[in-house]
Amino acid sequence: MVRVIGAPRLIPAAGSPPKTIAEFIGREVSGTDQVSIAMMKSPPGWAEPGQTPEFDEYSLVLKGTLTVLTRTGSVDVESGQAVIVQAGEWVQYSSPKGAEYLAICVPAFRPEIVHRDGSDKGQASSCFDQIDITYKEFGKDGLPYIEELWNHLRTHHVCNARYFRDQLSARPFSERCDDILQTNAAREILVHLAQVNSTGPYIGFCVSSASPGAYGEIESIFVLPEYRSLGIGTTFMKNALTWFKKMDVSECRVRVCEGNEQSFRFYERFGFYLRRHLLIRKTEVQS
Repeated sequence: MVRVIGAPRLIPAAGSPPKTIAEFIGREVSGTDQVSIAMMKSPPGWAEPGQTPEFDEYSLVLKGTLTVLTRTGSVDVESGQAVIVQAGEWVQYSSPKGAEYLAICVPAFRPEIVHRDGSDKGQASSCFDQIDITYKEFGKDGLPYIEELWNHLRTHHVCNARYFRDQLSARPFSERCDDILQTNAAREILVHLAQVNSTGPYIGFCVSSASPGAYGEIESIFVLPEYRSLGIGTTFMKNALTWFKKMDVSECRVRVCEGNEQSFRFYERFGFYLRRHLLIRKTEVQS
């Protein structure tokens, strides 16, 4: 059987400044437990915490230099070279001048088997422990605040889409805003935002709509990948569902883009389950 993976899955990246991880083969994107294959793009100055993973990692550097630090020393892996780090070996990766490389993990990468420094109980607490998350609530006037985050969400959908990638990438934020406002012209709109330390950047949003006696809908929800272990998405959902109850809606809905089916498990935690499929004909398909 031949199977084509149409697009990678973007996964959260450790380290600062953040790198991009596009996983083409792995547990979620292809249902492969034995191996994962991902394209890494790390900016100049990137470094991630040390780790002691339970998988062998094979890295092929395509551009730049990848610095690999172990307990026995440091080695620079140049473009056109590869490096192997065996399971159980403490290692820290960095790219002082930036790098692009292909990373292969055997067995497949899973966050729980990475064992980053400070991630286990009894070790130093995460830097997130010092972050205070503030939640803010707006009506439709809050939509302009979500533009930058929505662009991140669009990138996520474009990377994961199998059939309508071009249409998604071409859709500007202004068009999505107009769609929300026009569809809900006679309905209430609620915008929740998560912000770092009251005055810092916004790191997540949830847009909901409702009308008394009619349906309530999660129009759009997103949290930056590096903040997804803090329960922000859960708080957004609970706040939206509480509002739906106050609005006395008859039904609660959420629409999931094609390619983002991995989010089903998140929504199922709040009682949302698949009810119907909507198929749309691509205009370039010839009859």
